[in-house]
Amino acid sequence: MESRENPLFGRKIFFVSPSYIMEKYLIEKLRQNEYEAYILKDIKKVKNVLAKYPDSMCFINIDEEFSYSAWFNFMKSFQDSSAISGIYLGIITDSATWEDKDKFIMNIKLPGGFNQFDKTEKFLTNFIKILDLNGAKGRRKYLRFDTRGAGDVSGYMTSQGKLYTINVKDISSVGFAITYKQEIMNLFQKNTLIRNLCISVGRKSMVCSCIVFNTQPNPDGTAMSVLMLTNENPEMEG
Repeated sequence: MESRENPLFGRKIFFVSPSYIMEKYLIEKLRQNEYEAYILKDIKKVKNVLAKYPDSMCFINIDEEFSYSAWFNFMKSFQDSSAISGIYLGIITDSATWEDKDKFIMNIKLPGGFNQFDKTEKFLTNFIKILDLNGAKGRRKYLRFDTRGAGDVSGYMTSQGKLYTINVKDISSVGFAITYKQEIMNLFQKNTLIRNLCISVGRKSMVCSCIVFNTQPNPDGTAMSVLMLTNENPEMEG
C-alpha cells in the first residue's frame, strides 16, 4: 500500500534513460544535495531493479530509446504488477507536447509528476519540491555532517575476532549512518548492540557502543545502517 509518510531512510530515486544534460545538471545536483539518485540505462533490467525497492521513485525520460506510445505502454504495465505497482512514477522530458502530457497524466498515476526539463534553477527548485513532497530525503530530525568525500573520516569494528572496515556516510549528535559490503549485513540486524566501534576523524578517534536502528541494501552491492549511540559515554583518543 502506498504511504505518504516520509520514510526514515528516504526513497531511492531512479532515472531511466536520462539525457546527458539531465545527468550532468539535474542528477549531479541532487546527489550534491544528499538525494539517493541512480541511473538505469538497461531497460530490460528496470522492473527487476524497482521490484527490489518497491517504495522508490522512478523518473523516465520519454524522449529517449522508445516512442511515446511505447513508453506509455511500459509505464501503464506497472499497475498490473504487484511488485512495482507502488513505485512513485514520474516523467521527465524536454520535447513532449501538451497533447502528449494529457495522454500520460489522464491515464497513468504519476505522483512524481510530468516534468518539462530545462536547465534552470526554477526547474531544479520545483523538482526538489516534488521529491520532498514524496519523502525522498526521509525524516531528518538532527543536524548532520555529511562525511562522504572527507578523506580523513573512517571507521572499523570487530566481530568474532575479525576486523571490518566501514564507510561513514554522515554523523549527527545522536548517531551516524554507515555503508559496507552486503556480505556482512548479518552483523547489522535491527536492534543489535554493537560495542567498541571506532570512528576516526583526522587525529581524533572515538570508541563507542551503538544500537542498529535500521538497515537496508543499496543497488550497488553495498548496504547502509543507521546506528544510534547508546547511553554509554564514548571514549575519545588522540
